[in-house]
Amino acid sequence: MLQPSFRAAALATLTAALLAGCSADRSGSCPTMTALVQASEESVFVPKSTPDPSNLLYAVEITSVKGSCDVDKKAMDADVSLDVHFRATRAPSGAGASYSVPYFVAVTEGTDRVLAKKNFTIGFTFAPGQATADFSDSVASTDVKAKGEKRTYDYQVLVGLQLTKEQLDYNHSQGR
Repeated sequence: MLQPSFRAAALATLTAALLAGCSADRSGSCPTMTALVQASEESVFVPKSTPDPSNLLYAVEITSVKGSCDVDKKAMDADVSLDVHFRATRAPSGAGASYSVPYFVAVTEGTDRVLAKKNFTIGFTFAPGQATADFSDSVASTDVKAKGEKRTYDYQVLVGLQLTKEQLDYNHSQGR
């Protein structure tokens, strides 16, 4: 068995090695592109029913956000393209159904400053008997312009489902 001090030293060395890759010169780097955790899941209930799992019509979540960008030489302007992947689930049903889900792409500086936001809607379909539907959407161009001493890699491009306060509260109550 390894001694506690050796384990701590090994862990510190491994952590330093992993972080060394993160400390490289980031000039010309893309902004962070990810889903906003608090807005990555939505539960949709039968109309005019209480928000209870027994009344769940379907649930949808953002499963991944993948992107690329074209950054100018000074890292002052980036054109970001995204592929957003979703998964919807429901109880098995003999009937097919089509729905749509609104989502957004926002450019932020830090955690509390939204610089730009675009709204989108994507439709999806459950075939008869289908309980899971995977679908995706592409966002062709989101512009990130750095200001002052900032560079494009100082910004974030966040994707989230367009939720109401009640939906956010429900997510919170479910530990999401």
